Amino acid sequence: MLDENDLYDVFEGGSAEVWISRLEDPRSWQGAKPLEERQRVLLSSLEAAIAETERLLGNDWDAWTWGHLHQARLQHPLSALLGGKERAKADVGPAPRGGSGATVNSTAYSLQDFVQRYGASYRMVLDVGDWDRSVAMNSPGQSGDPSSPHYRDLFDPWSRDETFPLLFSRERVEAVATRRIVLRPATPVAGGEAR
Repeated sequence: MLDENDLYDVFEGGSAEVWISRLEDPRSWQGAKPLEERQRVLLSSLEAAIAETERLLGNDWDAWTWGHLHQARLQHPLSALLGGKERAKADVGPAPRGGSGATVNSTAYSLQDFVQRYGASYRMVLDVGDWDRSVAMNSPGQSGDPSSPHYRDLFDPWSRDETFPLLFSRERVEAVATRRIVLRPATPVAGGEAR
């Protein structure tokens, strides 16, 4: 009879294709009674998964959603050094996420807490035939300053896999611009210092 450690050795690091092939043909790893052992393993795994999900999400199966467990939380690099109010202002999230590390729009997670560990923070789809039809998304926002309205304003649309227009032509950019920042090189003054 296989125990949890044996199963971990068999399935750890494998792709879905490997797992399915090992389940379809259990003789290679399940001893003298492979079919009975496979059924026992599958049923006990299902029972354990249901019990753990009930512990995490409650007994109402209809209310279960993957996004209640699998969430994105963006922690500022200095978050651990900040007090409660400052930390709440600097950290972003949580927001429910779909998928996993093996799906389109990869959102890999840890089995300890299901929080998203990595995935795309910036997405871009370019239409080289019509540049103004290009779209993008950047999370959590376009500013590194937590007091800016643009620090986290893209987080919710990003978490829903939305995009915004990524405009290129001067006409289209100027039509939607809400602010213009002009950068000028520093002018040297006497003594070599810039002003």
